[in-house]
Amino acid sequence: MKSQLKTWLVALFLAGIIVTSGRAEEALPPIKVLLIGNSQCPMIVSQQMLEKLAASDKGGRPIKVGGCIKGGASLKSHWEAGTGEGTARAMISSKAWDYVVLQDIYYVQEPAFQPYTRQFHALIKESGSKTLLFGTASILSDYPKGFERQHNLHFAMGKELGVPIVDASYAYIKYFGDKPSTERLESLFAKDKAHPGQWGSYIYSCMIYSTLTERSPIGLAAPEGIPPDTVKTLQETAWAQHQETASALKK
Repeated sequence: MKSQLKTWLVALFLAGIIVTSGRAEEALPPIKVLLIGNSQCPMIVSQQMLEKLAASDKGGRPIKVGGCIKGGASLKSHWEAGTGEGTARAMISSKAWDYVVLQDIYYVQEPAFQPYTRQFHALIKESGSKTLLFGTASILSDYPKGFERQHNLHFAMGKELGVPIVDASYAYIKYFGDKPSTERLESLFAKDKAHPGQWGSYIYSCMIYSTLTERSPIGLAAPEGIPPDTVKTLQETAWAQHQETASALKK
């Protein structure tokens, strides 16, 4: 009888541990991310790509995304919009975010990029959040020069500020490979060949996810409509580029 009681108590104790552990995992707070940008970003938000990546990563934390996204906006125009309700500066100052992702217009040049990035970064630090710089692709007609410019601008600023960068411009180049076909080049773009299509937005999201979490997107969720072999290639490309860029920033 005593042996049976002891066995029962041990089983009850272990069950309690399992239940408690499960509740602890469920209670992990989300990573709260504010995305400041323009028309390079809407599909990331509308299809909840970051949230779904996080939800499918059983060892990671959930992610909650907010946005201050305006078509054609640069960091300069976001800053000059002031501090009224709904502006980027007001949203940052609400202190509601763990990370703020800064995404500038694709044709931005250094004199316009540097000062506003620095000002936003100072405000982000003051608000208790962390900065991520998001270097998107350029328009397809400006390949590869515009992509290289985006990388160089963001890499230099990441070095200066000591912050990570989402090096999606170079991830696009890596995905294209040497001597890419027209079909390969256009596959990441919308019909206008200036904005990311679903595939391009997904590689953006994988890059942001890895930069936020230092976790691989390989094997995680993908939107319906992307072929499984393409999903795998996009994920592997994003992870490889993230590791390469993160390592280079540390040197």
